[in-house]
Amino acid sequence: MYRMSETYQSKRERWQRLLESLPAGLREHISLRNVEVVAALTPQAQERLAEAIQSGLKRLPRAVEQLKLDLNTSVADLLNPPVSASSEQLSELPQQIQNELSELIQLCFPDMPRISAEALASADVMDVARQIIRVHHSLFESDHLRTDFVMVVVYALVRQALERLEEITAATPACRQTIHQSALPWNLNDWRKQDA
Repeated sequence: MYRMSETYQSKRERWQRLLESLPAGLREHISLRNVEVVAALTPQAQERLAEAIQSGLKRLPRAVEQLKLDLNTSVADLLNPPVSASSEQLSELPQQIQNELSELIQLCFPDMPRISAEALASADVMDVARQIIRVHHSLFESDHLRTDFVMVVVYALVRQALERLEEITAATPACRQTIHQSALPWNLNDWRKQDA
């Protein structure tokens, strides 16, 4: 449901309430960014998802999409999707990315109508944002992310990307003004200062 005046903070608070409403076995395994889709599942599907997580499920978004299609999917199929299910899910991924990008646009610009956010999300100019969402999915689904060396290198890459974005923003007054007017909290990257 679209909330015209929902701010970043109120959206996080709503996500937190949704998280607290999930069964105890799911709560600690669901990130705020995934809470809406998990909360929308039937109680039976949530129970199946919890069983799959306890059995070692790593790819939550894919499992949620599969449970939305068929809530009777076995835990074994959630852990190791059959080839046909995987191809169906691959075809659904662009729509999921499109929806996430529309949500993100509305998070940044809460007064933007949903239809405008969806149109902007599908525009060519947002192709780079769609690619980043796709990479984020791969990153957070990786079995190696919690390996210390991988985490440190990935963290350094993300911090460097943030630093470069801030340099571009600082040199572009129109970008700086738009960011300050958006609903996002604006904190300068202090990593650079630590190295000085």
